Amino acid sequence: MRPVRLELNGFAGFRAPTVVDFTDADYFALVGPTGSGKSTVLDALTFALYGSAYRWGRSNAIAYALAPTSNRCTVSLTFDVASQRYQVAREVRRVGQQIQQKTVSLVKFADPTAVATDADGPQPEVLAGEIKELNAAIEQLLGLSFDDFCQCVVLPQGDFARFLSANARDRQQILLKLLGAAHYEGIGKRAGAQAAEASKEIEVLTDQLSRHADATLQAEADAQERLSALGQLAATVDQLVPRVAEAHSRASDAQARLAALRTELARLTPLRTPDGIEELQRHAVEAQTAAHKARDAADAAAQTLADATKAAQSGPQRAVLNIARDRYTEMAGLVGRRDVVIVAAQRARQELAQSEERLRALADAVTEARRTAEETRGRRDQVQQAYAALQRRQQLLAPVRTPDGVTDLTSRAAALARQADAAATQLAAARDRHNQSASALTAAGDGSRLTEAREVLDQLLDITSSLTDATSELDDAVETAAQADSAVTDAQVRLDAATAALEEARTLAGAAQLRPQLQVGHACPVCEQSVTTLPSPLSDPALAAAQAARDTAVREHRDLLSQRQTATTTVAVKQRAADTLTQRRTLLDERLGTLLPDRPADTERDCDADRAHLDERAAARDQLAAAEQQARAAAQEAEAAHTSATAAVATLQREIDRTRSDVHTQLGVLAELDPPAVDSHDVTAAWSALEAWAHAQRSTVENDLSAAQAEAATSDQAHQDATATLEAAEQAHATAHSAHTTAVQQSAAADHAQSTLTDRLSELQTLLDQAPPTDALPGLLEECDRLEAAVETATAEASQTREALKAAEAEQQQWQARTTTAWSELTAARDAVAALKPPSLDTDDLAAAWASLAAWATRAADDRQADTLRAQADAHTAHSEAEQLLGQLEGLLRDHDLDPQDLGDGPGRAAQAPRVVAVAAERARGRVEMIQRSLADAAAVQDKIDSARTRQQVAAELARLMRSNKFPQWLADSALDTLVAGASQSLRRLSGDRFDLSHHKGEFYVIDHSDADSQRSVRTLSGGETFQASLSLALALSDQLAGMGGATKLESIFLDEGFGTLDPDSLEMVADTLENLAQGERMVGVITHVTGLAERVPVRFQVHRDPHTSVVTREGT
Repeated sequence: MRPVRLELNGFAGFRAPTVVDFTDADYFALVGPTGSGKSTVLDALTFALYGSAYRWGRSNAIAYALAPTSNRCTVSLTFDVASQRYQVAREVRRVGQQIQQKTVSLVKFADPTAVATDADGPQPEVLAGEIKELNAAIEQLLGLSFDDFCQCVVLPQGDFARFLSANARDRQQILLKLLGAAHYEGIGKRAGAQAAEASKEIEVLTDQLSRHADATLQAEADAQERLSALGQLAATVDQLVPRVAEAHSRASDAQARLAALRTELARLTPLRTPDGIEELQRHAVEAQTAAHKARDAADAAAQTLADATKAAQSGPQRAVLNIARDRYTEMAGLVGRRDVVIVAAQRARQELAQSEERLRALADAVTEARRTAEETRGRRDQVQQAYAALQRRQQLLAPVRTPDGVTDLTSRAAALARQADAAATQLAAARDRHNQSASALTAAGDGSRLTEAREVLDQLLDITSSLTDATSELDDAVETAAQADSAVTDAQVRLDAATAALEEARTLAGAAQLRPQLQVGHACPVCEQSVTTLPSPLSDPALAAAQAARDTAVREHRDLLSQRQTATTTVAVKQRAADTLTQRRTLLDERLGTLLPDRPADTERDCDADRAHLDERAAARDQLAAAEQQARAAAQEAEAAHTSATAAVATLQREIDRTRSDVHTQLGVLAELDPPAVDSHDVTAAWSALEAWAHAQRSTVENDLSAAQAEAATSDQAHQDATATLEAAEQAHATAHSAHTTAVQQSAAADHAQSTLTDRLSELQTLLDQAPPTDALPGLLEECDRLEAAVETATAEASQTREALKAAEAEQQQWQARTTTAWSELTAARDAVAALKPPSLDTDDLAAAWASLAAWATRAADDRQADTLRAQADAHTAHSEAEQLLGQLEGLLRDHDLDPQDLGDGPGRAAQAPRVVAVAAERARGRVEMIQRSLADAAAVQDKIDSARTRQQVAAELARLMRSNKFPQWLADSALDTLVAGASQSLRRLSGDRFDLSHHKGEFYVIDHSDADSQRSVRTLSGGETFQASLSLALALSDQLAGMGGATKLESIFLDEGFGTLDPDSLEMVADTLENLAQGERMVGVITHVTGLAERVPVRFQVHRDPHTSVVTREGT
């Protein structure tokens, strides 16, 4: 993948549209100050491809793409893959409080040189148009995931620099991170969690198994026996219950007849003629006659009242006459006030005109005073501004002084330079001595390989001994498992025999229980045939002994099964342990053969002779190593002294630069005063000239300030006087305006009063045009009094007659109600005995009707008394028979451990017996099924326990292997061998065939071919050499990841590294390294703010930031 053109708009710091053209930029640098947006360019390139950036921490983070003040951003990248050209684009928008990707696209151009779509040319092929499609399409096109791209193209240089100098544990963590193999730690944690879950599951299942302890074969046999006995009881109960029901039925019928007779007798006995029936009829007739007379009198009085009311309504009305009188009085009062109101309105209008004239004169005075105040204020402000400008000039000039310590900067710089040269000479001599001792040590061989060979030999001896023990334990476990399997087979045979014996005993026991219940002539409960001859009784079968024998066989079989499972698991564990030891022995033997090539591949060798040879070689090398350590220490001390001297020179130079910067800063502060030009190279002279100019300027400013201060006081007093005049004029105008407002209100009120009075007089005149004259009103009022008195007299008489009518009607209704009640009581009495067929009644004579009904009731009661005695005798006989049969039924229930109380109360108790027996039988059947299910569940739970135990052992073993000193360490060691081999090839090419890279026992070394192939630790490398080594490791990992992922050819690489921390020599070496890297087939991009490095790159993209946005400018060819 090679980028061609990057377009940004609203992305991070690039708020304005920006284009980065990578055409013909095989080797380029992104240059600019810190924070200008150099790394953001790489973020945008990565975001366009994968929707996120390496620095954002997550592969799905998009919030950092949008500039803080923008609501939308777009990123478009045109790039080449092989010979084809593609373009990918993404749009991000702010939606409410969320930031979301809205539109994406990936297209393939028909023209491999195109950078945009041509409307007239061939249209590009759309490869993806949805967010969920785009990332998959990019990964398929490049063959790299987001993480792989960030490690292969945007190299994690900092990780590899730390990787070189880290200890063994930290290096393993860094390598696993770079390889993306950190998930193995997760596998180990999940395996440990699964092992814990399996252990917990075993505990839960064991608890479940304990709940089935009561489910035994003996319990199952007892339940079956109970079920059989209840079946026989059900047959007996079915025969007895109908007889009890028939006796109860006869007793119920007799009781029903007895109850009916008693009911009829109870209805007939109270039927007698009530007292006072004749007197009731007489009073009712008298009340009806009085009511007719009262109704006639009330009608005559009502007609008299109607005539008087009609005469009053047609005569004069009192309300109309009173209104007319009130209006005549109001009109006379208004006519008396009319002249006074007119005079008041005229006087209010005159006062309003006078107040308006005064208000206009005062407004003109306020305008003139305001103009004068504005003129004096302008003059005062002008004078104050001039005075403030002089004060600011004085403030800017006051701090201009030559800083302390500026005069001796040159002599101090010369002395420190001489010290640095002496330290460099001593460092070169110390390095020569160290290189000589290191060469001698290298010629003596690699000591770490000898140490490792000794350790491998010790491990091989330990593994061989452990393997012998493990093989013996495995043989013992296999033999134990075979014995357990044989014992299980024998136990199964015994269990089958005990089960058959138990079934036979159960059959005999059932027959023994049934034979005593057989009767000649009755059906057999088993075969349902009629019994003709009773068989002889059977002896008590050995059912309990058979059940106990089977229970013993079941327990024995279960225990042996558990022992066999334990033995099988032990064999599997021992086999895995033996296989692991065998594999480790093979690996150690191969490693020993690698460390000692002349050693034959035979595990039965003489290890003591090998150890003696290794000890002799190690002693000689230890002496050379001690000499090399002393030389290295001396070189490190010399290097520390040189570093200290160089740092002192750099510190002084920074002080000179800071002093020079202070001069420029002071000139910038004084820029508005037009200071003189100074020579910034000679900071002492520059400060002296600047201080002399400032002194002269301060004298001039002090003289000007005195005159400006006096003029400011004069202008301020004039403005104060004009302001006072303006305030007095405005106060007078406000007073006049208030008086004018009052006059306006008074004039309006007077006009309103005059208008209101005139309108009311006109309205009263109109209302009184149709009213009677004033002198006719007294006579009309007297006529009203006479008519109203006639109405009141007629009303009183009508009220008296109505009250008399109400009393007569109430009396009539009272006697009529009593008569109706008496007839209702007679009808109710006859209806109560209607079923007994009483005689018909005379509806015209109440007393005669009651006498006829009472005579009939006496005759009927005598007949029913004799029938009641016969029904009582029949009921007693039937009830006694039913109680005898019910007692027999309850005895059978008690014999079978059933409670007769469950039958309930009442004559229907016997009918509940089949249900009680059926419920007991169903419970017995449920008990049998429950025990059978519990036995099956117990077996299933045991199987689950065995399965969970196997899973727990496997997961625990996996968790052990996934520890950092097991599989991850092996993976890291294997990957490190491959990584160092590839990095060594890259290092040789980048260093001009000077260096190779190797490692041993946790340490990295470089082989310096320019120094007789001497071996040096990477900890002794300079900054530039360290950069070469770390870059080689990064390139090697990039190639490996690309090869494993099936990626397309990687045609670009970007380095975002802190080159500013390198010294000049190291920086020169880094520049040479990057130039060598750029000679290959890859596009190489560097991000730096170091000017010396950037100037050596042919194409530079200058990145700078203004107050609004970041800007990119291309320089070079």
